[in-house]
Amino acid sequence: MSSAPFTLDELVAHIHKLPAMPAVAMEVLASMAGADTDIDKLAHQIAQDQAIAARVLRVANSPFYGLQARVSSIHDAIVVLGLSSVRSLVLAAAVVTSLPAGCAAGFNQDRFWRHVLGTAVAAQALAQALGRRPESLFIAGLLHDIGRLALMVLDPDHFSRCLELAHSGDLPLTDAERRIFGFDHAQVGAALTARWNFPADIVDALAWHHDPQRGAPGGMAGIIHYADAISQALDLDEGKDEWSQVPRLDQETVTGLGLSWEVLLAVLEDTRNRFESYRLML
Repeated sequence: MSSAPFTLDELVAHIHKLPAMPAVAMEVLASMAGADTDIDKLAHQIAQDQAIAARVLRVANSPFYGLQARVSSIHDAIVVLGLSSVRSLVLAAAVVTSLPAGCAAGFNQDRFWRHVLGTAVAAQALAQALGRRPESLFIAGLLHDIGRLALMVLDPDHFSRCLELAHSGDLPLTDAERRIFGFDHAQVGAALTARWNFPADIVDALAWHHDPQRGAPGGMAGIIHYADAISQALDLDEGKDEWSQVPRLDQETVTGLGLSWEVLLAVLEDTRNRFESYRLML
């Protein structure tokens, strides 16, 4: 039975207590839905948010992209790297700079953000290997644990109890969340992104990334499920917290992705290289 003072619906209704996503992030999301994007206008909008623009340019000029000359403007970054890459960078910077990451006992915000970025870049690497759209998978990986931030911000005491229960009982944090709250962070994340009008495939991926067999057939949940495990297995959060146990892999989902050992090794190396660049946002 849940001991938390609210239901899932009540929690989502308190979304106004969370910081709003920056306007530029919403503009970027809107540009993903449209067939035609005014590059000059979008570049100008991104450049207006100096904190986000600075992080984007920091990563754009990292060794991962191997540019011959330094990129000094968002417009040039779009021209050189492509719109999809820059949109992903903007959304990552927006999430890192705008969303809270923590005041609950037992929670390490630095490790949380490293894990989130690690999952996002692992999803990108898997997308490339599987011939899928990297942009949507990156966003799903970036947001896959946003429900944990919501639980922590709205009820830090109960969230700390989840961390303590997971540690003392050697439980996956999702199980501890269900015992304490009556629901888990995946349900919260899906409910929040649905309320924010994110695309249905991203909402589905967040809802089922721990139980991918229940996700939409051919959807993204299985890939985010695997990307989450890859981020944990590579220890990209640089240390094991109570909440950071390697998730239980759904073997049928992993087998269904059809990755050979050689391809998987390439994905792991690609993930490490991407992460070394994206961590410059932190």
